[in-house]
Amino acid sequence: MSTVLAVAVYLVLFVADPAHDGHADALRAAARSVPGAGFFDDTTDDVQRTVGAYLRTDDPAGAPAAALVAAVGAVGKRLATRFEVQYAEAVVGHLHDGRPDAGVARMLGDIPEAP
Repeated sequence: MSTVLAVAVYLVLFVADPAHDGHADALRAAARSVPGAGFFDDTTDDVQRTVGAYLRTDDPAGAPAAALVAAVGAVGKRLATRFEVQYAEAVVGHLHDGRPDAGVARMLGDIPEAP
């Protein structure tokens, strides 16, 4: 008898450049605006702070994923920030100042533009 374990799959977006407290505050608020989304702020690395948001989802093109991408995109537009986007631990692409690159647009479908 074998046991199959389900592996959780996440959509993860994090600051791709040096992060600061403004990023952390804005991303915390963005994550709170999306049901089921979470926030992380890893300061254990003395070289670079890792700040981002995540959502457990099996559907990267679904409404919750699109809502998180739009919320993070709004942060990117407001703070002129580049975010790396990963799904299932693979790099999909980037959001540049709130705009998805071709990889993100292809993987996640039609993403509302950041306000």
